[in-house]
Amino acid sequence: MISGAGIDIASVARVTSLLDRRPEVRGRIYTDAEARDCDGHPQRWATRWAAKEAVRKLCGAAGVPLPAYRDIEVVIGAGGAPSVRLHGRSSRLNLSLSHEGDLAVAVVTGSAAPATFAEVPATLRLADRPEDAHKGTFGTVVVVGGAMGFSGAPLMSALAAARGGAGRVRLCVPQAIYTAVAAQTLEVMAHPLPDADGGLAAAALAPLQERHLAGASAVVVGPGLGRATGTERLVLELLPRLTVPTVVDADALNIAAAHHLDWRSCEQPVVLTPHPAEMGRLCGLATADVQSRRRRLAIDFATDNGVVVVLKGSDTVVAAPDGRVHVSDVRVVALATGGSGDVLSGLLAAFLAQGLDVFDAAVAAVFVHAEAALGVQDVRGRAGGLPRDLLDELPAAQERTRRVLEERLSP
Repeated sequence: MISGAGIDIASVARVTSLLDRRPEVRGRIYTDAEARDCDGHPQRWATRWAAKEAVRKLCGAAGVPLPAYRDIEVVIGAGGAPSVRLHGRSSRLNLSLSHEGDLAVAVVTGSAAPATFAEVPATLRLADRPEDAHKGTFGTVVVVGGAMGFSGAPLMSALAAARGGAGRVRLCVPQAIYTAVAAQTLEVMAHPLPDADGGLAAAALAPLQERHLAGASAVVVGPGLGRATGTERLVLELLPRLTVPTVVDADALNIAAAHHLDWRSCEQPVVLTPHPAEMGRLCGLATADVQSRRRRLAIDFATDNGVVVVLKGSDTVVAAPDGRVHVSDVRVVALATGGSGDVLSGLLAAFLAQGLDVFDAAVAAVFVHAEAALGVQDVRGRAGGLPRDLLDELPAAQERTRRVLEERLSP
């Protein structure tokens, strides 16, 4: 982040006179909460005006795009101390307010990040978030995964789907790890399925389809799944019977590769999210060979098999069966940790559940995932960030991205 300071002085009389003459200005400058707090207190209108100008001066001096006035919100804590929120951006700002007679003064110090840490691709889209929406508007994601010793991966994917904006998230795991998974979240609906050898049993297919996949908008198959015999049978029977767009990740990819699954047998759009070693197994190549021709391999596999491929790693490649291709130029070393791929799979499913085209959802997920990682890296540094930190950054990363997209559409 770029640190700095901003100072502004405002006239109480001039601010209140303007607001009296032009009431519509209040809605452009102040949030609803600020307006309620300032009503009947002329000096508060002025101090908050000064605070917003001070924040904009800090951003301007640092070379950061100026935030809209309503995106700068003064909040008074329980003890009466003021603080400032910068909506849609990562920030650590300190605020001091004062007034004497006709003068209101605000001093802001600290740091504010750019609108986004990375350049938002020109073709990127996000689903609308209408104010009259309800949870059904944003779809239901079902995550299928987990095995003994691998409870974290499916949970990470499910939480990423929730943080990605899905209206509902269901997490289907083997009975053996159900208690451990269910105890770790209040937001995701966890469901136990029949298990064998520490993983999902083949017998889990029927209840999975009848009880949990009915009503799903998008599915994730693979995080922490393992390679038990029953699990392999379940995956090979499930994938051709998909009824909604599905993200296939981790061991589901390895199972499909080992049994030479015909991806064109899948009746719904499929997104594969392999890392280089998994891509090598899908293509029958060494990892080094994959890395030497990442873009070409992803394009060829997508067009030959009728799937969208997200080949993860530096310069992540997103390839569609119709020939569309996107290569991310955002390189984030903070993503080089186990579990970050599970977060990507859940985020991608959330975007699918909200109605994005499979290619658009993949491009958006890759960017927002990297943007969130840049937020983690900004706060925690290039080493030591955890996937759970990434989860916490996803809402802000989406909001930063959404505001850039909205600004591009503004006349």
